[in-house]
This record gives sequence, C-alpha cells and structure tokens, in this order.
Amino acid sequence: MKSKWYFGLLWLLIFPTIAVTAVPKVTIIFSTPSEDALGAIRLLVNEFNSKQSKVTVKHKLLATGSDDCHNFYLRSFMSCSNSFDVLSGDIIWTPEFASCGWIEPLDRLFSKTEQRKFLPGAIESCTYNQKIWAVPWYTDFGVLFYRKDLVPNPPKTWAELIRLAHENQKSGQVKYGYTFQGNQYEGLVCNTLEFIFNNGGQILDGKRVVLNSPETVEGLGILMDIIKICPKDVVDFQEEDSRLAFQDGEILFLRNWPYNWNLLNQENSPVKGRIGVAPLPIGPRGTSSSGCLGGWNMMINHFSRNKEAAWQFIEFMTGLEGQKVNSIIGGRLPTRMAVYREPEVSKVNPYYSGFLDVYYRSKPRPVSPFYPAISELMQVNFYQAITGKLEAETAIENIETGMKKILSK
Repeated sequence: MKSKWYFGLLWLLIFPTIAVTAVPKVTIIFSTPSEDALGAIRLLVNEFNSKQSKVTVKHKLLATGSDDCHNFYLRSFMSCSNSFDVLSGDIIWTPEFASCGWIEPLDRLFSKTEQRKFLPGAIESCTYNQKIWAVPWYTDFGVLFYRKDLVPNPPKTWAELIRLAHENQKSGQVKYGYTFQGNQYEGLVCNTLEFIFNNGGQILDGKRVVLNSPETVEGLGILMDIIKICPKDVVDFQEEDSRLAFQDGEILFLRNWPYNWNLLNQENSPVKGRIGVAPLPIGPRGTSSSGCLGGWNMMINHFSRNKEAAWQFIEFMTGLEGQKVNSIIGGRLPTRMAVYREPEVSKVNPYYSGFLDVYYRSKPRPVSPFYPAISELMQVNFYQAITGKLEAETAIENIETGMKKILSK
C-alpha cells in the first residue's frame, strides 16, 4: 500500500488550485456502484469538499453490479425521487434515461468545444436524439490479462490461448486456463459479444438485426469450448470474483476491465509484477481484436433541486485533475484525451501507450431505449448456452427473434 506521504505529495502535484464558481451552500448526493476498492472516489470527494465551502458532496454507495444499480435507479426515477443529485451511470443507460426524461440535458453547460476534448466514442455514449445528456467519466473495454512469467507472448487467437492453457495445466503451472464473467448479468453480455465481434459477427446493421450468422454462432461456440478450461463456478463469477480467482495464481488468463491492473499489482497480490495485459484474441473468422465498449458517465437527476451544484461537482470529477486521480489511484481509463499524455499517468499505467488503438476498435452494445429488454434476452440465452442447456444455434435464433420483436415496438 502506498504511504500517506505519497498521497499527500500526489495531491500537491495534481491539485495546486481548484477554481470553483460560487453557488448557495448546499449538500448534494453522488451515487455510484460500490466499486472504490482503491479509494479514488473517496479521495476526490474529500478534496472537492475541502477546497470550497459552498457545496458539500456526500457519496452514496449502491450495489456493486450494474444490473442492481439499474434497478435502484428505475425505482427512484419512477417515484420522482431526489435522494441523489449526481449519478454514475453505465453508458448503455443513456438512451433509456434520456427518453424517459429522468436525466437533465446538458447542452447549455457542456459546450461542443469542451466535448471535443473527450474520446469521440465516449461522447457518443452521452448523446441521444442529438442532445448531450451526460459527461464521460471513465471508459472501459474488455482486455486479456495473462501470466507473463508463464506466457512471454500473449496469444493472438483463441485456438492459441487454449493450446497454451492445456500446456500449462499439464505441466502443473496452473490449475485452470481461463476465467471471465460468466454469471447471468450484463457482464456476460459483454464477454459473449466479444467472442462474436472477434469472430467477425455483428448484432445490428443500422436498425436491421443481423445476429444470426455463421460468424456469430461460431463465436458463441468458441466461448462454450473455453468453459472447459475454466473453474466450474465461473458461471457464478462477476468482475471481482474472476479477478480474485486469477489473483490467487492458479489461472493463466483473465478477461476483465482495465481497472484490474492496479488491483492485481498491489503489494499484497500474489501475482504482483507477473501480469501482462493485451488485446483479446480473435476467432478463425476474425480480422482484428475488439473489446466490448463499456464505461460510466456522470448525469444529473432531473428531479434534483440542486442542479447547479451538481454540475459544479461533475466538472471537477471529469476535469483533467479529477481524471488523473481516477486513473493513477483508481486504475480507470480516462475519457479526456489529454490525460493519456500526462507523465504521472503513463508511469503508473504503462500499458496505456498502446491501448488507444484498441479503444478505437472497441464496439458498443446495441444502442436503444429498449436495451434493458435486449440485454435480458441475451443474458438468458447466453447463460443457457454456456451451461449446456442450449445449442449455440438455438440461443442465437432465440435472441434474433426476440430482438426483432423488441425493436419493432
């Protein structure tokens, strides 16, 4: 763990001054998933509160999982609740929340000039019906973590990954070859779509559903084969379950989000210094690696009584200094392009240098106000496929039929 003097020095370097616009003294609530293992959010909230006296931010931790957070927000919005002012939202929620009028449009506050300082895909995730509804906080895409002490060069294909897994299992170096997020939730959708994307499959062509193709069926089939080199309980794993299993040192490969880098390299980690990170492998019909685009944006609750103060806090958290801290301490991928050029950031996260290209190749999940229904359909069928209850062809047919019905509404 880093000593207190290190953090004190870091604050002096990153936060020499913070300009704050005066607003009436208020208290606002900032709600996020309870994923602050490295303490970056706590440090940022404390710093914001200590540097000015007009606004006090209280941090409200929700359930860890994306699905549970989504359900909390739905219940709150449907009751017109103002129990939180600023919310951290999964990028896939923007169309749904905006179309229902649950979040505040930000066009008059978030200028086009300022928007151009962010990654283009991150801005797209904040946009619906030609309006801007959120500010990108941090971005994500699926990556492959691997034991570089056992695998000097990461695999470029799934076939190569399986071969390396078998070799290291046979020699007794590891117990399992691979782990990922296999529980029936949003994470499974992201993982499975990566197998599909990286085998040349598509979900939508414009508004037309094109899921049912040989590339897609084969992509799902590859994941169903890889299950054989995973721990049996991988079908119960979410992000932290898979990270902790890999961190124990008995697994060769891990698919997860980039924030794992800092956690895997903590002082008390059994695999500290023995981890590499690379783009995900591709299938036989794939041409380039694509992670599933993820990330979280900051939004203002439409029912908040303190929208000006909420915006002030969002500006701080998504500004250059705020994103530097969230990257250096929290391990989160910045959405501001300038942060990638900061020496302090690249020193802590050396893998950033080659990952902007991977980001630009990342692919989104279907963008639709009806995405929650699409996601549930995918979760059920993908889970039944990886647990042996459905053939890949049947699962894909079910999803395509269901998606056509959902999108025809």
